[in-house]
Formats: sequence, structure tokens, C-alpha cells
Amino acid sequence: MKKTISFLITHYNRFENLEFCINAIQNSNINFDYEIVISDDGSEQETQNKIRNLKVDQKIFSSKNFGLGHNINKGMKACKGDFIFYCQDDFYIDNESNFANVLEESVALLVLNKVDLIRFRANYTFPYLIPLSKSVFRIPKFSFKNFLVNAFQYSDNPFLIRRDFYENFGFYMDNTSPDYGEAEFGIRIFRSNARIGIVSNGLIKDLDSSVSIIRTSSEFPNKRQKKSKKKLKQYLRAIRMHFEFIFYNSIKRGLITYKNKFKN
Repeated sequence: MKKTISFLITHYNRFENLEFCINAIQNSNINFDYEIVISDDGSEQETQNKIRNLKVDQKIFSSKNFGLGHNINKGMKACKGDFIFYCQDDFYIDNESNFANVLEESVALLVLNKVDLIRFRANYTFPYLIPLSKSVFRIPKFSFKNFLVNAFQYSDNPFLIRRDFYENFGFYMDNTSPDYGEAEFGIRIFRSNARIGIVSNGLIKDLDSSVSIIRTSSEFPNKRQKKSKKKLKQYLRAIRMHFEFIFYNSIKRGLITYKNKFKN
């Protein structure tokens, strides 16, 4: 039986980005049956009306902005494909790359249960990776070589999963700010037995300068900063995340050094 993929795009008030992202999917030469699912998080009424006119398979709306975690959760639950390719509206497939081939390679690894999630973009480098195939590598659960990024194996940057991933490892917390929600879920995945893979080449591009919680200071260098100061910040940040890992309470799902800035 031919496998199907749900392309889930979470969106909030960036309609032009959303259109670009959808067009990139529709113009890709992927060899799968697929659906496109738009999960909107309470955009302005004018924007929601534009979304309703889009030619995609599913459009899911919220009455108000409940936060990225809630938006991801409701979108994931609506997806019908065997696999889900997730991205936010400010990313798009680079159709000049070999995305279609790497997607097939990644699906095969998920079918064989070699890995649970495969990332298609990262804004930093894992110094040590374990080869799984030509284009996909597994991130070791812990490595001293990866000390600065050990806790950042999960990211809400584009990734591919089996549909049951969130059922197996838990959904996002609702009513959290994006930074808090991603950091908490990242620690949750770091502590779990989820096996995270990553592709070896950049297949996804971004449409603006949005910054993710997991980006390190070295990715956005400030010429006025000294190299030693930047390195110190990276180490302090890594220590902070390993501290969160050690003291994480999986029942309360609370972080000690992060504050949730989400406001209803």
C-alpha cells in the first residue's frame, strides 16, 4: 500500500509566507500521495478569509491566538497521512535541491523503525552524528562532542515523523509562549527514548529572519563581541539545559530556569 504524507503548516498572520510555502510543496516532485493541512492560530479575520479560499485539503482555525504549542497539537491531530512533514509558514522546500529523494530515503528509515523523527533543518551543527543512510544521520542521545547542543535534538524547525509520534512521546503543553513550549518539549524529548535523525544537507529555506529558541549565539555573530565571550555564553547555555534535563519533572512538565510569558 502506498504511503501518504500530511504536510502540516502552522500559521499566524503571515499569509504571503503561507502562500509561498504551499506553492513550494505543490511544485515539488515528491513521489507520494499527500495532503496539505493549514493550522491557523487565530489570525485576523481578513487573513482567515483568504485562507478559506486556498486550494488545500484541510484548514483548521482557532477563535483566538492560543500559542504555537496549541496550534501544533490541533494540527497534528487533524493529519490523516501515514507520515507528517511539519513546518511553520516561514519555511519552504528548496525545489532546486534533492528534497524528493531525501524524503523517500527518510520515509524508508521511519518504516524500518530506525528513527522516530528526522529533522530537515538546523541552524547549528552536531559535531558527532551516526550514519543511517546516504543523507540521514542519527543524533546520539548524549555525546561530550555535542555538549553545546545535546539538549537541542528536537526543534520546531521542519521535520518528518510517523503519525503516532506525539501519541508515543506526548503533545506540546498548551498555553505556553513559543520559547518556553519548545524548550520544555525539547527537554522532554531529550529525556525520552525518541531517536532523532537529521539530514546532511540543507533542503529547507526560510522566508524571514525569525529566530528559534535553539539557535546559538555563534550562528548570528556580532563583530563587536569577542570570540571568548560568545563561547562562554554557549557553555553557560548548555549547562543551563543540562541542568533542566536533570531536574525535569515529567508530570508537572515545568522548567526551572525558564518563564512562561504566554498571556491568555
